[in-house]
Amino acid sequence: MIPVTTLLTSVVCAFIDRPLHGVLATYGRTGKISQSVVWYRRERQTVWLSCDQESVKVRHIRNDERVSLLILAPHGGAYVRFDATASIEGQVTPDQRLQLVAPHLGADAQHWVNEHPLDRPQALIRLVPLHVVSSGVA
Repeated sequence: MIPVTTLLTSVVCAFIDRPLHGVLATYGRTGKISQSVVWYRRERQTVWLSCDQESVKVRHIRNDERVSLLILAPHGGAYVRFDATASIEGQVTPDQRLQLVAPHLGADAQHWVNEHPLDRPQALIRLVPLHVVSSGVA
């Protein structure tokens, strides 16, 4: 078990709790890096996201738990990047899906979930930060 530390400081949390996009990097079996844009949600020192269970992200995480998440300000002048361990924590429940999209959609989250039903279950992914780098987030 990874010890819980305060890598995500209050300043970093204030930045990443904004409705921003992240870029998740995962490693394939050959070491090739794959990147994709994701929505996420922070809960204390953990970051959650979801994706299709058959996605490249899930396949990579099952083979190599190392990931990196870059969260950028809209103008690109500020960012937080953290290296983390990732784990698949089962399937996303309807309540978890709503919690995952709410930071990005606000009051429209429930309507969006209703208008965008999933055709198959999604994997719930847990990221535990190990190293955090930030710039311009003061």
